[in-house]
Amino acid sequence: MTEKQATIIFNPMSGRAGRRAEDVRHMVEILARRGIKASSSATTGPGTATKQAAAAVATGVDIIISYGGDGTLNEVIQGVAGSRTPLAVWPGGTSNVVARDLGVSFEIGGLAEMISICKTQRIALGLARSGSEFDDSPEPDGNGFTAKDSSSTAGPEALEFEARSPGRYFVMMAGIGLDASIARSVNHNLKRRAGELAYWLSGIKHLFKWRAETFTIEVDGKRYEAAFALVGNGKGYGGGMVMTPGAKLDQPWFEIYILPPLSNNFAYLRALGACMRGRPEIAGVSLIKGTRIKANSSREPWVEADGELLGPLPMTFEIVPDALSVIVP
Repeated sequence: MTEKQATIIFNPMSGRAGRRAEDVRHMVEILARRGIKASSSATTGPGTATKQAAAAVATGVDIIISYGGDGTLNEVIQGVAGSRTPLAVWPGGTSNVVARDLGVSFEIGGLAEMISICKTQRIALGLARSGSEFDDSPEPDGNGFTAKDSSSTAGPEALEFEARSPGRYFVMMAGIGLDASIARSVNHNLKRRAGELAYWLSGIKHLFKWRAETFTIEVDGKRYEAAFALVGNGKGYGGGMVMTPGAKLDQPWFEIYILPPLSNNFAYLRALGACMRGRPEIAGVSLIKGTRIKANSSREPWVEADGELLGPLPMTFEIVPDALSVIVP
């Protein structure tokens, strides 16, 4: 029986400080006992995980394993999307939203067993593009958005885009407005030490300082006014919140949560509480399904996807069915 080949792409800086390299060596040993020969590749900066993943696909490896948080995974899928190479999610970040949605084990032995069985499922991906009109040319080649520069106020992950960039895939969701603003103001050193607490502290500051940059979101031709919207490919979100409970990764549509402008920042707490309880659809909130979304504004509210900052509106979002093979329990 031919030995399977796997590549582990890992972010040594994901989540809180830990012994990433030691974990990877342990996983390599466990997989070897299960007939899988694994090599590893550490990321060295923004964008390297995409190049590593694309190279692994090109060399014909049997399995790619992404070890890190949702941001690392988002980079990896840019190099794997559209291929038939199975991707395993090894949770090691701050929120691990995708891993929780897929139901994968957080224990290394259980995860290795899942990888060795290699049961796969094809899922859809979201595709975000800068600009106000849909680009009906073929999907991007996995290289993601073209970076121009990083904003000093947005943190090192922020990317600004060319006017017609090829696009960026996302697994779980894309948020427009409030959550992207919170992500932009997160203290990254605190995030590394305290995890999700850094986002909650940023959110508390927003209660007193944030000014909603309203925008128009158009879902399959129907327009809404919003202060915040979440384009959900899956139901997961950080902090235990649920905004798109009907979204499913294996279905060819989004569920979109749309929160209209409210009278003051404290009025948004009712919507927050509803999402914390897993029942987001309250009076004033729209929760709808769709496949093609446009968002535009006279201002510049930002967008995040899978927790990674993309840039300001305008932007379009489309579903890409049957885009990725993931290993599932």
